[in-house]
Amino acid sequence: MRSLGTYYGTTLLQEKDSKGTNNKNKIELEYYKIKKHGFTLSKKKTFYGIAVVKKEYIEDKIKMEKNVINKITTNERTIVNIIEKLKKCKVTPIALDDVLTDLMKQTG
Repeated sequence: MRSLGTYYGTTLLQEKDSKGTNNKNKIELEYYKIKKHGFTLSKKKTFYGIAVVKKEYIEDKIKMEKNVINKITTNERTIVNIIEKLKKCKVTPIALDDVLTDLMKQTG
């Protein structure tokens, strides 16, 4: 897999985190900070985004799922705070869009 950005950390989903499912597989969630350069009103800016990768270990296979959201903010501290919350709450790729929308409403 090509580089998704700066690796921020990994968390494990435990069986208790998957209440209501029959999932007994080991699941890892990886979080990345994305940094891209762009322009706004002819000024060069650095934009930050997030990538979340889910790795589910099923027997001798790894099932992967990811979600990447670019250009969320130009404030690096904001993106680091968001990633810390995502990691603490064990947000999966499929939930990232909705959770991020809610977090941006709180900070916006």
